[in-house]
Amino acid sequence: MDQTALLTALRAEIGDKEQPYRYNDKELLEFVQSAVYDYSQYRPRRRRGILNIQPEVLEYTLPADFQTWVVGLEAYEVLDNILYLNSSPVASYSVAYTYLGNHDIASMPEGALSLILDFCTWKLFSDAVREGSEISELKLGKGLDIKFDNFDQINELADKRRNSYLAAVTKPVGGVT
Repeated sequence: MDQTALLTALRAEIGDKEQPYRYNDKELLEFVQSAVYDYSQYRPRRRRGILNIQPEVLEYTLPADFQTWVVGLEAYEVLDNILYLNSSPVASYSVAYTYLGNHDIASMPEGALSLILDFCTWKLFSDAVREGSEISELKLGKGLDIKFDNFDQINELADKRRNSYLAAVTKPVGGVT
């Protein structure tokens, strides 16, 4: 998924298309990265890794995107993203393994764009209502202006986007046995 296209789609979704923007790119990227991380908890990507085990080394850091291993690390103790050996090996060797990892923006499937937009819109709407003090100037997409008298409407839209997101990411994927 292309970061620029994603930010453009998000700006269109929330109606923040004209400069000066209400949210700068860095702020929007934080929402997007939160969405990608949350999505990864429901739909991690399957990855392969190789550890090169060396004599006198008892701890090995697994990849930064590591959630849990699937196969290949059965004989080892793994806590968080550290693999521990009980004793030092006498010779070097490699361990191939498969693990579940977090996505990044580039690895997100194109079909997940609507989910990312739902998550970000939910969070942005919720934050906008909570912030209250700056809200009089905020205009959102689809002709929606946030004013002090329509917090209920914005909360309802935020809930709708949250429910849409959660329904999609918790829906089982693949065949059922």
